[in-house]
Amino acid sequence: MKSCIYIIIDVSGSMNEMGKIHLQRNLCRYAAQLRLIDQEKYSDADIRFYQWAQNVSEVALQSDGDIPAFKAKGFSNLCALSDFFLQHMNDAGRSMVLVLSDGHFLNSDIVSFKNQLSIFPDLIIRTAAVGADSDLFKLKKISTNNTVYLSENIASAIDGTIFGSDKPLATPVSTTQILQSEPAETVEPEEDWGA
Repeated sequence: MKSCIYIIIDVSGSMNEMGKIHLQRNLCRYAAQLRLIDQEKYSDADIRFYQWAQNVSEVALQSDGDIPAFKAKGFSNLCALSDFFLQHMNDAGRSMVLVLSDGHFLNSDIVSFKNQLSIFPDLIIRTAAVGADSDLFKLKKISTNNTVYLSENIASAIDGTIFGSDKPLATPVSTTQILQSEPAETVEPEEDWGA
């Protein structure tokens, strides 16, 4: 059964600055080629691309399968994004989303966004910061595990979205606890090479 991964590309006006819109396209190109890079690992991954500003719409790939050039304008509307999720996410299974954005959206929309999506316990949202001026704090708030990936770590962002979990990790209390949990080393008998 194929897993559907939604990659949401922020195409709001702020993405025109510092070449962020071009970086977005290259990140999407990498994601689109994943099945060619590692067929076994990503064979069940159905990656779908959507652009997002005031509305969310599917990205139509070019005839050669390439990602089209994006046009950035307007503002990123988190309400439109949550409405899209409500329409496209099913409540019977895990839904995976990777948002590529600079995080330039309104603080007031974040609470509403999170409240609307709380009805989907199996929704996994990861964010990748695109641009040196990214608002990491806001991107962290819309991620379901409070994680933000940098754009140069796009491979980790995609893997974290597909294979990750939102279950909290238990951190060790001390170094002593880590050492105590390690298995004891076994000493292998040395072979006699001179015999």
